[in-house]
Amino acid sequence: MKNCPKCGKPRQGEEFKCPTCDVFYSQLDEILYEDQQKREQNTLKGALKRIRATENKSEAFKTELKTLWRNIPLKTKIVIWTVIAFVFVLVVPIF
Repeated sequence: MKNCPKCGKPRQGEEFKCPTCDVFYSQLDEILYEDQQKREQNTLKGALKRIRATENKSEAFKTELKTLWRNIPLKTKIVIWTVIAFVFVLVVPIF
């Protein structure tokens, strides 16, 4: 759809919503927008947006780290702890 169904303003670029009246150009645009939001929610970019949007950034950062740690598979956690232990064993005798 080239024009907004509500105000008739021409579409600019690949926008999903009309910038003046905040109405989706078509149902397909609404579905694509929701899909994009769901995908972005699980990325680093989405996490950074959520952290920036809050007033208490340190608490939001802690919450995001907890969420990330909960979503990491067990095998990946074991690998991470093994690497940390290996580096610790290599570095401690130096001091």
